[in-house]
Amino acid sequence: MIDVHSPRLPLTVGLPGALIEELKTLAREKKLSVDDLVMEACLQYTEPCSWERDFKEWQRQHADESRQEAVIDDEEMGRSATSEERP
Repeated sequence: MIDVHSPRLPLTVGLPGALIEELKTLAREKKLSVDDLVMEACLQYTEPCSWERDFKEWQRQHADESRQEAVIDDEEMGRSATSEERP
């Protein structure tokens, strides 16, 4: 998981000028700094990838465990009750 409180480091990237202007406008509207706006956007993109990598690593380390024990909460919650589960 990404520690958003870790020390910030500079990063230079080349972006189209129109995108930079849009980022500045959006940051003003949201009352955020451009840095914070870009960080939020990057987190929305990178966190699912990070979670997926972590889960795959966890699966690799727990390969001997039953698949049923490794069910993700979302899958469990999203599943509708079957006739077997109904009283």
